[in-house]
Amino acid sequence: MSTDETADVVESLRQFVESVQAMESADRSVAFTTYFSLEQVEFLAEQWHDNEFQLEALLTQLGAVRGMGVRVRELKQTIKRASRRARQQRQQDVLQQIVSTNTLNENLPDYLVEGFPSLLIPNGFDVDLGGVYTLQPNFEDGTVNREKIATAPIIITQRGRDTETGHMQVEVAWAEPPGPGKGRPKWRTHTVERSVLFDSRKIVSLIDYGAPVTSITAADAIRWLTAYEDINQHKIPLTNGANRLGWQKDGSFLLPDGHIKLDKHQELKLFPMEGMDPILKSLRTGGTWEGWLEVVELLRDHPLAMLSIYASVASVMQHIVKCANFSVDWSNETSSGKTTSLRVAASVWGYPADDDDEGFIYSWDSTKVWVERAAGFLHSLPLILDETKRVKNKQHVADVLYDFCSGKGRGRGTLQGIDKVNTWNTVLLSTGEQRLTSFTQDGGVRARVLALQGAPISGPAQTARVVADTVRGRLYIHYGHLGRRVVKYLVYHKDSWKDFREAFETRRDNYAGITNTAVGGRLAAYVSALDLAKAVCETLGVPEPTRDPIEFLIQAVRDGANDADRARDAFVAAASWAAMNRHRFWGSRAALENGTPGNGWAGRWDDVKPEWDEVCIEPHALQGILDRYGYVFDEVVPRWGARDWLHVTSRGLTRSRRIDGIPTPCVCLRRDVYEELLTSDRPDIETVNVVEAQLELIEQRVSYSDSSWSALARGED
Repeated sequence: MSTDETADVVESLRQFVESVQAMESADRSVAFTTYFSLEQVEFLAEQWHDNEFQLEALLTQLGAVRGMGVRVRELKQTIKRASRRARQQRQQDVLQQIVSTNTLNENLPDYLVEGFPSLLIPNGFDVDLGGVYTLQPNFEDGTVNREKIATAPIIITQRGRDTETGHMQVEVAWAEPPGPGKGRPKWRTHTVERSVLFDSRKIVSLIDYGAPVTSITAADAIRWLTAYEDINQHKIPLTNGANRLGWQKDGSFLLPDGHIKLDKHQELKLFPMEGMDPILKSLRTGGTWEGWLEVVELLRDHPLAMLSIYASVASVMQHIVKCANFSVDWSNETSSGKTTSLRVAASVWGYPADDDDEGFIYSWDSTKVWVERAAGFLHSLPLILDETKRVKNKQHVADVLYDFCSGKGRGRGTLQGIDKVNTWNTVLLSTGEQRLTSFTQDGGVRARVLALQGAPISGPAQTARVVADTVRGRLYIHYGHLGRRVVKYLVYHKDSWKDFREAFETRRDNYAGITNTAVGGRLAAYVSALDLAKAVCETLGVPEPTRDPIEFLIQAVRDGANDADRARDAFVAAASWAAMNRHRFWGSRAALENGTPGNGWAGRWDDVKPEWDEVCIEPHALQGILDRYGYVFDEVVPRWGARDWLHVTSRGLTRSRRIDGIPTPCVCLRRDVYEELLTSDRPDIETVNVVEAQLELIEQRVSYSDSSWSALARGED
């Protein structure tokens, strides 16, 4: 009621009181009954709360008039009761506005809620295209105050429980304005751990993705999302999910664009980890399968490039054949087709670009944390890193290679305990101008690398450039088809996984015969993995190369066995240092001419005697020599002893030799081993005819039945 109406009520009552005071006693009763009609009493009741003092004073004056006391007391009680009832009714009306159940579908435009179930808006909140609001009652004037807590609608659209960890992820969506003149708002979605949405310190991280949440409104946003989830529990989809790609526990395979499974498998939805959007966008298909096969036809005369296809496919077979993580590395001078080979490998699964945010080729200068998380997310898909020369610190390459080969990320603690550790079982594909093994002295890691040297696109430079450019251009159109066919083939073929493993083991044992070293045996397993992948590719219709690339892999095994034998390399390094520093050895001809060296004797070498049979090095001096060349004394010297490369005693690896008259323990390197290692590339490798060995071994092939699913995997109708 307006201020003027309130003043009129008070003034009217004052005039009535004054008129009653001036009346004769006989007229007062009739006047009282006439003035205080039912309508007037209700009117006074509405005004009582706001004008109680004035009205009470006037009625007190009226009650003081002779004969009016009882009437006025009863009147005031009636007015107060009516006032209380009116106020209670106003409160109920206000509360009704707050607790009335509306639906999101009614409050938002049809184009935003099309396909949505009937989602309720919880009591105390309101939603429209302008945002989310809290509703606060104003009982004084009977209205509802709307306070905006989000500048756009924000809701939970999906929930998923990780089948491996039990963690729950949620997909949150908000209406994102299109910008001036660019159409209508649309939903923007982002997947996070459920804890992010219900922790005021974490929910603000959504700001970076454009969510309508700030540090000021975080608490209100959490109240809204909590109430929204509670009232719509049975309407928000809850599915089994996974936060990584690749093979799942049930034998199905998860990709960004689909869950490849048998009928008995439950449907899984991907709820990716934070920051994986670029990888998700890169793993897509383009063009046609036939178009991609035409590109492969251009590569049939280039076996090193064909190997990139097999390495990319081998990544998803690692889980089946139980093969450890390994790397395939292409090293050669620039502009020789190295990056082209990676594009071919990337085209098996997705968009094969190295200069695009949505490409499946990444750079070696990525951080170690990124590589760990990307490998964990890809899990069974290849990790493709281009050009080691981009790395400023060579140790970075060694660290990444070591971490990748381990197949497990680093353990990290959280406020709640221990964070989930990323794991993977796949293949790393790499390129560089120098061999990947040159970045590390770790023998175990070097034994995980198949180092391929030479130009992947062979032939005259001009012809190779035309081929590389043609392949690149066509791969940007046709990509992503082979990988999906391979996965379908393997999923539908799950009953035959045992046969795959047996075929792998047979190949591994045969290839291991090429060398008689442990390192060669390990590398042979990776050759067999690529050979098996080659057989699967050809089964699915990939053209066979004109020259079998296994020949290059066999050479890589030989080179790798030599390259990864740290004990041999350390022995040669120590012996070579001794040969260059003969003046440091007591008894040598150089020492007799030069006398005692200023930095002391390093050992004893009786080279003045034609029949000398050992070079004796003092252990501390030998440790310094090995440290200088990147070897560990306690790692390599016991191996020398085990290989009978030293003169030892029954008590240990050292023998006492007199140096300048003082008995001194020394590590005694045998002359015959020293001379053999310096003059032979690999004395401990069998001489095997590469071509003959290859033909004998490659005759083994996996045979697959011509069943309907086999035809389906090939893409046939």
